[in-house]
Amino acid sequence: MNLSCCLSFSKNLKCCGLLHCLDKFYSGIYIIIEKEVVFFPRIEHIIEKVKSYNPSSNDILLKKAYLFSAMAHEGILRKDGQPYLSHPMNVAYILTELKMDDTGIVAGLLHDTVEDNPVIPLEAIRKSFGNDVAEIVDGVTKIELDILAKAPNSQKEVEIESLRKLIVAMTNDIRVIFVKIADRLHNLRTMEKMPPEKARKKALECLQIFAPIANRLGLGKIKNELEDLAFKYAYPEDYEMIKIALQEKRSYSETFIEDIKIQLKDLIESNGIRGEITGRIKHLYSIYSKLLRQNIDIKEVYDYMAFRILVPEEKDCYAVMGLIHSKWNLIPGRLKDFISNPKENGYKSLHTSVMGPSGQPFEIQIRTYKMHTEAEEGIAAHWKYKDGKYVNEDDEYIQKFRNEIKEILSHSGKDLVSNLKKDLCPKEIYAFTPQGKIIHLPRGATPLDFAYYIHTEVGHHCAGAKVDGKMVPLKTELKSGQRIEIIKNGSVHPSHDWLDIATTARAKTKIKTWLAQNEKLLAVERGKEVFERELRRIKKSPKNISQDPSIIEGLKKAALPDIESLYAEIGYGKIEARAFLKRIFSVEENGNLPIKESDYKKSQPVPVSLGGESDYLFNIAKCCNPVVGDPIKGYFTKGKGLVVHRATCSNIKRLLELYPERAAEVNWTEESKTNIFEIPLFIIVKNRRGMLSNVTLLISKNNADIISCDAKALEKQGTGEKAVIKLKMLVKNKKHLHKIIEELSEIDGVVSISRNAA
Repeated sequence: MNLSCCLSFSKNLKCCGLLHCLDKFYSGIYIIIEKEVVFFPRIEHIIEKVKSYNPSSNDILLKKAYLFSAMAHEGILRKDGQPYLSHPMNVAYILTELKMDDTGIVAGLLHDTVEDNPVIPLEAIRKSFGNDVAEIVDGVTKIELDILAKAPNSQKEVEIESLRKLIVAMTNDIRVIFVKIADRLHNLRTMEKMPPEKARKKALECLQIFAPIANRLGLGKIKNELEDLAFKYAYPEDYEMIKIALQEKRSYSETFIEDIKIQLKDLIESNGIRGEITGRIKHLYSIYSKLLRQNIDIKEVYDYMAFRILVPEEKDCYAVMGLIHSKWNLIPGRLKDFISNPKENGYKSLHTSVMGPSGQPFEIQIRTYKMHTEAEEGIAAHWKYKDGKYVNEDDEYIQKFRNEIKEILSHSGKDLVSNLKKDLCPKEIYAFTPQGKIIHLPRGATPLDFAYYIHTEVGHHCAGAKVDGKMVPLKTELKSGQRIEIIKNGSVHPSHDWLDIATTARAKTKIKTWLAQNEKLLAVERGKEVFERELRRIKKSPKNISQDPSIIEGLKKAALPDIESLYAEIGYGKIEARAFLKRIFSVEENGNLPIKESDYKKSQPVPVSLGGESDYLFNIAKCCNPVVGDPIKGYFTKGKGLVVHRATCSNIKRLLELYPERAAEVNWTEESKTNIFEIPLFIIVKNRRGMLSNVTLLISKNNADIISCDAKALEKQGTGEKAVIKLKMLVKNKKHLHKIIEELSEIDGVVSISRNAA
């Protein structure tokens, strides 16, 4: 029997005697690998598990998928020595625990067939198992081969695009992410033999992406296991440190847990409440997260033990909580009611922390049996089946999740991982609208995030905010339980500074979209602000300035139809407001003659472009003063548009570390070759007669105009043996500048030359 035979059949499993051959590939529940007993589920056990929640499941289809997978992976071993088939079988088994439908389980059995076996095309999956299965398999299949063939050095790009492909597929079919989570969970369970660096990379991706997604879907049990397993490989030293610290307390912890369980049982039963009580040490990763969040040492973590009480009805939850607080003292600020205020993923429970015997704090979660099932299984607890097929009778929750993902996807590729990590992390605060509606937001959210969560237009016209009745800055970090009132103003709209205030992907996406659609409006506003400031500087009133005869004449000479067009040109950086006013009013300043026609900014082309476009407001950074020929980077800031720095500038490096989303890839234009650039030089010289004259004469010989010059002795122990010459000159490009610097360096007595202040 060969693979082509397996590919050929579509409906009848009895062809070629394939059913008879099942045991040839798969006959045991457990196998022994290097003296370890490893779980190896049989197809019969998978089918039995599916039938328990979906009685009309198509077992023939599941057997067919199993056999297809067995043939595709025949003879292949995993790094731990197991037959490769053990992986898709375990993935399928995990999916049965999530109550996945037949399509999802079939996709789990086949998820690696296309990626790992070049003989099997995706169309073979589509033909044999249908379009839905094929699309899920395609969604979890990496795109590595195509991209790497074209660009061997683009591994990072491959990873981001593979993740993007997975997320896009997830928005179309939620089963895609269930298959991927099951796949990653089994990989983590069997990652001992993987090289440490590769294991760490996979684990970090799990902590940043898949565990938060599992949490967002309400899969509490799987989320906890993903985090603890990934923690072991991502941060092995920290993992061992916490593990050892807890082992040292093991004897005490076990005794304490058993004692408190008995006390809790006696407490609720004596008050006529039936319930189930469990106790445990908290998950290692949750303890680690607390260490980071509170910046404390493991020795300072005392509430590392937790208890869970399950009761029949909601009213019992509150009754039990009252009994607990009557027995032990509540730790202030640690009572959370997620029953009346459920988390965004639907989680319901009461949480309280109390001070127990001998001053030992511990946490208690109280919930109904139904709440517990939903907390462990999330969306999976609501799957509904009819005639063996999954039917989605309540799509509101899933649709909300999809919309969140689509907003995150709208960000650029390089921000995808960070935005997924931030926006899918547990929503740790909740705030109220003036009407009492609860809004869940991530920790660190601001009133601006709150405004955009309410409605896009509320965000766009957010002029201020009141928190608990008091006005606060928009950058204020919100806390749980606060009442937020947004102050709207129709004349207010987004600015680029808002991108520094907003923290959620939703808010940032809305702001960026508005800015992109209203760039001209912003240019007009920037230009008007600059122009009116220049008018006041020369003691002219901005009032009715458009009626001034000189302004009207200036607009005609500049071929501009109206004053608003002038504002736009100034905002885009095409016209310099001061030069325009000097020209039309013949203004003299500091004894200089009126500006010449050749100095008029309009005659200078825009020196840089953004994505091929030059209709933006550009400014040359004064900290590093780049010239044509210098490698450059752009940084978007309010009022100055794109500020262009030298790529080596320490300021741009620091800014982009803090605000990477404000980076802009800019390039010198061909027209920039005709520009003149103002460059400062700081020249340290020996303090002797004639040095200033030698420097200025050399610059003049190199056809560079000096705008300003200042020389000052540098006092060193009172001797004044060195001096600094600070000057500004006009150069054409980097080559012109370097020629001047090289020749200045050859002057006897020149100690050092810098384009930046010492």
